[in-house]
Amino acid sequence: MEEKKTNKFKEHYTKHKSTYSFIIMIVVCIIIAKLLTSFVFISVMVDGNSMYSTLKNGDKAITDGLFYKMSGIDRFDIVIIDHPKYNEKLVKRVIGLPGEYLKYSRGVLYINGEVVEETFIDEATKLQTVSIYGNDTFECTLGKDEYYVMGDNRRNSADSRYFGAIKKKQIKGDGILLFGSCRTVTDEGKCKGLKLRWPKKVK
Repeated sequence: MEEKKTNKFKEHYTKHKSTYSFIIMIVVCIIIAKLLTSFVFISVMVDGNSMYSTLKNGDKAITDGLFYKMSGIDRFDIVIIDHPKYNEKLVKRVIGLPGEYLKYSRGVLYINGEVVEETFIDEATKLQTVSIYGNDTFECTLGKDEYYVMGDNRRNSADSRYFGAIKKKQIKGDGILLFGSCRTVTDEGKCKGLKLRWPKKVK
């Protein structure tokens, strides 16, 4: 009789132990996933057309939110930034690096006096770089912790031409891995209906 009670207790204990272990495993997985998507691989949605035609409004992607801090930021990297003027994260391209003298003149980019080609946009787009400001030339010298960022759609992008150079601490992610696009983007900027695609690294 005692042996039967002991066996039932063992079965009961084993069953509940298995259930608790499963619950703990689920909780741990959720925590890990949250950490990965908050600090390592950050999900981002492109809001607006400032990066057109490289990226389109409603594109969904993930960005490296951790490892770039070890490898550094290079010219023409696509980065995710925070800016106090905006509630959402901005997607822009790094044009100028710390300490550089940057100049744009008639669609040509000069870095420290040397011409640097922008192969990611066409000639017509380059010529629109500063036309919205009524001048075809601008220049600046960046501080030791400053980056100059611009959108690829030069005629329709609020960027460093508008809010100035940014600090490194404002950069929250580097690089874009595109995995989908929103079927519809609401007026509030929310994504409705996700269309998945084969992951593609965007340059």
